[in-house]
Amino acid sequence: MPIVGEAIIKELEDSTDYEYQFSAKFERKMRMLIWKEAHPWGSAVYRLLNRTAILGICVVGVLFFLTMSVEGNRVKFFETVRTMWEDSELYTYFTDGAEGGFQEREPAYVPEGYREVKRELTEIRFLLVLENSLGEMITWEQLYVLDEQSIVLDTEYDSQVTKDVDGKLVTVCAYSDGFKYAYCEHANNIYIATADNLETEDIYKMFVFGKK
Repeated sequence: MPIVGEAIIKELEDSTDYEYQFSAKFERKMRMLIWKEAHPWGSAVYRLLNRTAILGICVVGVLFFLTMSVEGNRVKFFETVRTMWEDSELYTYFTDGAEGGFQEREPAYVPEGYREVKRELTEIRFLLVLENSLGEMITWEQLYVLDEQSIVLDTEYDSQVTKDVDGKLVTVCAYSDGFKYAYCEHANNIYIATADNLETEDIYKMFVFGKK
């Protein structure tokens, strides 16, 4: 059996193409899948981390966002607390939940050549996925804020830019391979958009949906 086993292993090694190159479309989709799996909305793990984070926040005295503009605060109906967690940042939200129900909102702008490939809608979450002929994807997520809810966002990006868009602060984080994600708090919702090889200004256009 050891001889047979060695022969099988050698045959597999000899037949393996170590130089194989996956297509750009496949690489983009895998990168998107890995990113989404690493940053889920409201999973059981993050609900557990939420309780731990609250204790940590009390100990270290983490303050609420100080960078929010006056206009940004006017259209926000919840408080946000951030704390570092390994190579990510934990966002925990506090609200009395008194500002009505969830109403989905689509992006105000979609670049030419993209078509809808997926749509999901629940009582507190809206997801829209778009794709072009090159396999480049855009995702748009809207989450209704619940009290003591938490999400996790990656902090290993290469650059970050924040811009006021119709009274909403939109932060775009970019990676060297062209992948970007945007984060925005507005009214009683959180918005996260991701994109492959899309200009930052085009991402900002997605958030030009007014102050209502």
